[in-house]
Amino acid sequence: MSTNITGAGRPLKTRATVTVGAVLLIFLLLLCRLAHLQLAQADFYRRYANQQQILSRSLSACRGRIFDREGRLLAASVQRNSVFADPKAIDDPRASAAALASALDLDPERVETKLQKDAYFVWLRRQLSDQLALRVRTMDVPGVHMRAESKRMYPQGTLAAHIIGFTDVDGRGLAGVEKTMDALLRGLPGAETVLCDGGRHVFRSSLDRLSKQPSAGLDIHLTIDAYIQQIVEEELNTAAIRHAPQSAAALVLDVRDGAILGCASWPGFDPGAPTQSPTSHQRNIIVNSAYEFGSVMKPFCVALALEAGVVEPETEFNCQNGQWRIGRRLLHDAHPYGTLSVSDIICHSSNIGAAQIGLALGAERLHDGICSFGFGHPTGISLPGEVGGIVRPLPAWNDYSVVSVSFGQELAVTPLAVARAFAVFPNHGYLVQPRIIRRVSKPGGETIYEASEPMLARRVLSARTAAEVMKMLRLVVTEGTGKRAQLEEYPVAGKTGTAQLLRPDGRGYSDRRYLASFVGIAPADDPRLVALVCLKAPSKNGYYGGVAAAPAVREILRRTLHYLHVPPRQAPKIEGVST
Repeated sequence: MSTNITGAGRPLKTRATVTVGAVLLIFLLLLCRLAHLQLAQADFYRRYANQQQILSRSLSACRGRIFDREGRLLAASVQRNSVFADPKAIDDPRASAAALASALDLDPERVETKLQKDAYFVWLRRQLSDQLALRVRTMDVPGVHMRAESKRMYPQGTLAAHIIGFTDVDGRGLAGVEKTMDALLRGLPGAETVLCDGGRHVFRSSLDRLSKQPSAGLDIHLTIDAYIQQIVEEELNTAAIRHAPQSAAALVLDVRDGAILGCASWPGFDPGAPTQSPTSHQRNIIVNSAYEFGSVMKPFCVALALEAGVVEPETEFNCQNGQWRIGRRLLHDAHPYGTLSVSDIICHSSNIGAAQIGLALGAERLHDGICSFGFGHPTGISLPGEVGGIVRPLPAWNDYSVVSVSFGQELAVTPLAVARAFAVFPNHGYLVQPRIIRRVSKPGGETIYEASEPMLARRVLSARTAAEVMKMLRLVVTEGTGKRAQLEEYPVAGKTGTAQLLRPDGRGYSDRRYLASFVGIAPADDPRLVALVCLKAPSKNGYYGGVAAAPAVREILRRTLHYLHVPPRQAPKIEGVST
């Protein structure tokens, strides 16, 4: 029996040929596909790969610091860890959310919603404490990462909160100097491009490259002195506790150059946690609120009348024993007076006397003069939200406007505007420009701006008139309504104000709610400071300006002058020791 070997090998050879051909065809197809990918679709896949492997991210600049005039640190930035997640790298959002929410003290449902987003990046919680950051780091949840960020800190706590302001979580200034100087403080951010894997983990390799170095922000040096600021806040708080006002404000101004040495609003707030206080507590009353200051405004009417030659300090007016009808309006004084000189009208704060002086001056000169003191316009200080107040245009004045404006009604001004205007008298008639920024420097200390010289806006009064008004203001403290502002160590000049507040419905003035205020100048013989305190609607222990506000101004002036080493004019009296 014979076998046909040749016939049996032919099918095997055929199968081998087909197999080899199929393999070659496959390789040819793969080669064509590879060529298509490498040539026709190269740009598409290169971009796709870059999206997965190359990560571009911004590098925040270190925010500039804020100092007081003596170099005490008021605001700075520190490094804190923030936690974020890549939802696409999380396999079990519910379980991860439960663990993260427990560690971060967050709502599990809100965390789970974030982890289910179609995104590569979501914030979970920003700027963690070191304790929370360590807790998250030890959990080692896949797809959850940490990033270092800057957090704003205020080493002095609540001190000068209304002046310094605060920032949001991204470092943007929202209030105070943090807002007005934000462009200088925040610096210029940088940009970084790095390689990472599919899980968005960054490779720390030589392939990393820095595209743009961040530039640190500038440092701001304020005119505020932290010690004087503490004095102002302590005395304002004492007055607020004693008299229970709705709100209150105080400031100290250097009459020589317009520098604000201390400035406070009450109630206060914590700039490190601003959301924990009502927004009304964040209001900087000194520049954001305008009031009818009442009798505090009388010296300006008298100064304008003296300047115009309408009256002299000895000119006398009949104050009608405390009641005077003018048209349909009946004016009252707190106490009945007969004939008073111009000096006595200021000393005893007669509304009737001030009204007669205003009528003698006339509407046009009174209006123009009030505006020349800066009332009705913002001072231009570097604080946000400053209002100009309300001084109605002359054509809008009615038959009683001259009378009202003469003793401080029918015009609204800010506390800063009042203090600035009072500085005209010790400044020999010049209006000074108030300021809060003293110097701007680079992080290394190099000064790029310095407010070294006082800015005198313009002359408002002659030196003679300014000196005459200073004498009258001195009498207010020694013999008149401001006796509670007297100091044994320093002579004080000033003016009280007890102004009726408008009713809540805006229909007329309340007979129960008042603005109690006092403005003091010291030392009166060589003026250095102007201090103002005002309390809105004090509800206990007296509401007159001489009772509620003058003692606070007295203590602010006394403590501040001592701190500034201003020599006393006479030795203080010591109980039990004759002098």
